[in-house]
Amino acid sequence: MQWMLESFNTLINAWLQASLPVALLVAIAVHCFIYLVGGGIGILLTEKIMPRLGIGRPLDQRPAKPRQLQREVRTGLIACVILGFASLSYRWLCAGIWPESWLQAVLQIGSFVVFNNIYSYATHRLLHTRALSRFHRVHHLSVRVTPYSSYSVHPIEAVIIAATLPLFMLLIPLGVGTALVLHAVGMVYTTCIHCNYDLMPSLGDHHWFKKLINHPTYHRFHHTLGNVNYGFTNRLVDLLFKTSKG
Repeated sequence: MQWMLESFNTLINAWLQASLPVALLVAIAVHCFIYLVGGGIGILLTEKIMPRLGIGRPLDQRPAKPRQLQREVRTGLIACVILGFASLSYRWLCAGIWPESWLQAVLQIGSFVVFNNIYSYATHRLLHTRALSRFHRVHHLSVRVTPYSSYSVHPIEAVIIAATLPLFMLLIPLGVGTALVLHAVGMVYTTCIHCNYDLMPSLGDHHWFKKLINHPTYHRFHHTLGNVNYGFTNRLVDLLFKTSKG
């Protein structure tokens, strides 16, 4: 475990010290890698491996639209380029690499989760207004979602997503290692909630834990109905503003 942390620290330091063009290319490559490989693994698991093992079930039985995956990957890769550009801001906003203590780490991550849920809900609601809905329409072309639907968004929406961590770091500085881990976890989580698969088959659809988090069971209602379940990692803000469905 120690050697993994040391290796990660070495890579982070190399990225921080690299020239701007090199750092940008690395950031874009990492985002594209997480998106493409994560989506590919998601499709392999939910369309091949888990169904054959009898684990879980697809949520929307309809097939994806013709050429949907190609469109999603194309727009998703453009979003990854934008996310790569935005992640360069971590180099200037960061405070060290890691928190000074476990307590500081818990406080930073907890604060970010709260901020992220409020920011994501607010911006998501704005994207459904008449003025901005034309940008969000790109994401809603995927009614029957796939793991690649996660970042299939208009460039304007990609900018809004990419601004999440930099805005938070203006309020509460994070170590660059913490920021990168939170960013990567967010990308994987976004892929999961768009996987169109019950990832917790042992829990019933109305189990309290599924209701608390933004489980794929509930996020798919946002794509089929459009005006419900705007939250990201959980449904607490949706419950507060009575926009929860399911």
